[in-house]
Amino acid sequence: MSAARVTRLRHGLDVVRELPAPVPRVFRALSEPAELLLWWGPPDYPMVWCSLDFRPGGVWHYRLRGRRTGEEIWARAVYGEIAPPTRLTYLETSSDPAGSVTHDRPHADVAVELAPASDAATELTIRIRHRSAMDRDRAIRLGIETGLGRALDTLEDVLSRTTTRQENP
Repeated sequence: MSAARVTRLRHGLDVVRELPAPVPRVFRALSEPAELLLWWGPPDYPMVWCSLDFRPGGVWHYRLRGRRTGEEIWARAVYGEIAPPTRLTYLETSSDPAGSVTHDRPHADVAVELAPASDAATELTIRIRHRSAMDRDRAIRLGIETGLGRALDTLEDVLSRTTTRQENP
């Protein structure tokens, strides 16, 4: 698996990862509930439920659950820009089960960009921006770097399996 390149910035992180699928396939993995359920969240805290209104102003509300502890983490994202198949932005916050914003984790403005790395690969760039350096540091302490990296490992595995299956029926 290819490791993500992570750059720490004053108020956020830039994460870049090459994935083994063409841009439209990766965009589907980022925009369809059934696809997100396959990979979003670190393996020990997978996403177990989500609702998704994939349009500007629409809300993605989801729940992660700890495999060992059963602990639940709720979050929501409100989409800003959606430009298929190369870009989307959203504001992500922690939430309660009803979808109301909480302050359990720092809010993050997220921009996702996809670009061809080759005919069969995509460069995924995730730009995460927090409101302050203190919020960035708190997000790192809460596991954003390792959790996102492990989720992207799972995404790479999912894309490797599904892309191969689609090419070789």
